[in-house]
This record gives sequence, C-alpha cells and structure tokens, in this order.
Amino acid sequence: MKIFISVDMEGCSGIVSRQETMSAGDFYREARHWMAQDANAAVEGCLEGGATEIVICESHNGLDIPWDEIHPKAKLMRFDISTSSLIQYGLEGLDETFDAVFFVGHHTGYGDSKGVISHTLSRPFRNVHVNGRCVDDIEIWTALAGHFGVPVGLVTGDDVLCKQSKAWLSQIETAAVKYAIDTYAARCLPKDKAHQRIRQAACRATQRIPELKPFCFKAPVKLEIDLVMPNAAGRVSLIPGMQRQGGTKVAYVADSYWEAYQTLLAAVWLAISTNDPIPW
Repeated sequence: MKIFISVDMEGCSGIVSRQETMSAGDFYREARHWMAQDANAAVEGCLEGGATEIVICESHNGLDIPWDEIHPKAKLMRFDISTSSLIQYGLEGLDETFDAVFFVGHHTGYGDSKGVISHTLSRPFRNVHVNGRCVDDIEIWTALAGHFGVPVGLVTGDDVLCKQSKAWLSQIETAAVKYAIDTYAARCLPKDKAHQRIRQAACRATQRIPELKPFCFKAPVKLEIDLVMPNAAGRVSLIPGMQRQGGTKVAYVADSYWEAYQTLLAAVWLAISTNDPIPW
C-alpha cells in the first residue's frame, strides 16, 4: 500500500502560536522538530498497518521539516514555496498510484471561534465556497485528492478540526493532539501521548484503506472567494472568467474541480501580491 502524508504545521503537537509557525526565531526552530515528530509518528502507524511505500509532503512553507529527521522508511517532498512553480502544493507529487492521503498537523478554516491558528489558505483570504459549501484547507485538498481518485483516511490536529472533519467525511480516522481554547491557546497533550494517538489512528486508517472512497465536487464547480481587502479582490478579478461580486468577493465557474483548483491557486498568489502589510 502506497500512502501520501500531507503535513502542515499549525495543527502539530504543542504548537499554538504564529511565533512557532513563522520561518524565524527560536520558537520556530524548536517547532520544526515537533512537526517532524508528528510526521514520523504517522509513518510508524502506516508501517504497522501494512503500508509498503510512504511519501511525506511538507505543506506549510515547503522547507520546515528537517530532512535529516524524517523516518528512514519514508520519502520527503520538499520545495521552496516562494519561488517554485508547483501546482499541487500541499499534495505535490500525489497521483493515481497512491492508495490514500493522510493529513497530519492541519488546522481549521478562517473565523473558527476556537480552532488553533485558524485560517483558510493564506492571510488575504476570509472564506472559500465551492458549490455553495464553505470549505477549509482539508476539504480543498480532499477534493483535489479525489480528482486523482485517491481517498482520505486520516486527519490529525486540534479537537475542533478532528470533530469538523469527521462530521463531513465520516470514513476518516482522527487524532486530536491538543484541545483548542482560543485561536492562540490550547491544552496540549504530552508528547508521547500525542504521538501514540497519531500512530494508532494512522495504523487504523491504513488497515481500513479498502473501505475508503474518494471525494470530489461535482461539475460544474462554482468557486466563490471572499478576501480580506478590496484591493486583493481587484487583483484576483484579473483572472479571465473571474467575476467581481462586491467589494471583497469574486466568483468563477469551472468545468471541473481541477480547473477550479488551479484558478484558486492563481487567486492565492495574486492576493498575496497586493502587499498586505501583515505578513502571511
């Protein structure tokens, strides 16, 4: 069995602050190791469950996980997010040859009242709707995996994310490594307990792969984006076919989810280019 593990940072064990997720400073340097440890716990669970090949994709900034700390039986996909021209980002390298996608260390969407470091995609974005449904990063990536015919089997992060993800995709296993109190506060499990939860959930998910079904949105796909600043919406509306629908809102109708996803990714980079004074 071939498993793809997408690892973000905000939902990893112990992490509660942007000081730990921004690429600078002592807090960040320590949190990079916690990210690698969560990834390795998932790898161990996959191996226990019978996986034969595991690829880890670093989906935060592309270079956060220390390469020399990754489990020896896993491969690591690394990239420089600021300069690369890759398209699949958090699922870079995924194709139809994989049997399942596992999400480790992910976070809730923008505006969640409790989720730790909640946001959707990047700081210029408020909300993204697909076919009328408000989606978070997990749902965006799950549909992208479904485009390749690959199902999702695991989500790890805070308790809010795990509960939300299980509610709309009941087939997944989850592992809550911390209990959210506020955007920048959580009751964190001890490291060994958190890693045990990840390992056990990954093992269960791997064993259940034959039961899993891919998820994707039906075509035509209507993409609606609400941005924080009107200037970001103005720049995003330069995309051919993108319609401005108010001060901060734009919309696009695609013939497939793949087209909608590519358009969304282009919108991300255009929105970031508006020189928002708050670092994303």
